[in-house]
Parts: sequence; C-alpha cells; structure tokens
Amino acid sequence: MANHRQSLKALRHIALAHCRGGHPDLAALARELGSAVRCHADGLDALAARARVGGTPRVRPLRTGAADLQLLLIAWPANHVSALHDHGARWGLEIPLHGALQIEAWRRQVDGGDPLAHGRHWLGPGDALWFDADQSRLHRCRNLSGREAALSLHLFGGTPCQGLAYAPAASSPRQRMPPSRPAIAGPLPG
Repeated sequence: MANHRQSLKALRHIALAHCRGGHPDLAALARELGSAVRCHADGLDALAARARVGGTPRVRPLRTGAADLQLLLIAWPANHVSALHDHGARWGLEIPLHGALQIEAWRRQVDGGDPLAHGRHWLGPGDALWFDADQSRLHRCRNLSGREAALSLHLFGGTPCQGLAYAPAASSPRQRMPPSRPAIAGPLPG
C-alpha cells in the first residue's frame, strides 16, 4: 500500500514528464494520470481523510519548476460549488483523486449577455476533463458529496494569467443559470 506522499509524487512525476515539451497530448496525459489514480487509490484516500477542509476549498500548489505550468491539489468541502470562471487562454486538465465532482460547462453569448448553461460532466476518481488553450470555457465545479471532502488535481499550462470569474446579474429579469442545488419537491411515490 502506497502512502499519500508516494501517490502525489507519482502523479506529479507523470504530469511533469508529459509537459516537458510545452503543450502535452492531453488525452494521453489523462489516461496515464487516471491509471495512476486507480493504482494509488489507498494513498489518495488516506490523503483525503487527512484533509481538513472548512467552508472554502483548500488549494495546495505542487512544485513544477516551470513558470508556464501550474499543478494544484484542491480539497473541496462537502457540497461546495465554485464560482463560474474560466482560466483565460490556458490549456488545462482536471481529475478527481477522491470523491466525485460535477463540472458545469457554460458558453458566452455573442451579444455579451449572461452566459448560458452548455452541459454537465460527472467525474469520479481517475476520470479527467481537459480543455485546450483556444477553448476559453466557462465552468464551475461542485463536490457531489454532501458529507465528505473531495480531492482533485488540476494542471494548467500556457502563459500565466488571471482566470475570469463571473457571477449572475442580480437585476436580470430572467434566470439563465439553474440552481446549484436541487430542491426536494416532495416524497417519491411508492
């Protein structure tokens, strides 16, 4: 059984090996990271059990040795929903290590109006979602567990820049963003 330090070291080694030449083959990187997450499940579960998460996510940068590469370990509180954001003109990859995340995709309108929901992805340990630099995508992440912290690894590359955050307009006459938590309408029949 691997401990959590060995597990993180293995994931970091894979990420850095793929990113030596600049922009990696994101599909190949996702496959290799996913395989490593499944092989190191015990160590990553132990790391998640040690994570002390309050009301906001805890972000731990992992060393990359490159100014144009960012590797982040994020511990998500139970039921936490991030703000709607993008990562500028950078490529990226997100992979849960423990727990499950929902990634909501959004798209900007040509007329500059409020963003519109575009789709949802559900990711468990070892599942990855990636985007290229030319795909400036709005998204938000949500920990699907109501009780446990989720743990994920995020890799971003390209020219460092600030991501853009968006919030729904308070005075908007029509709601375009679905509620972030489902409401219970009543008991299920049967």
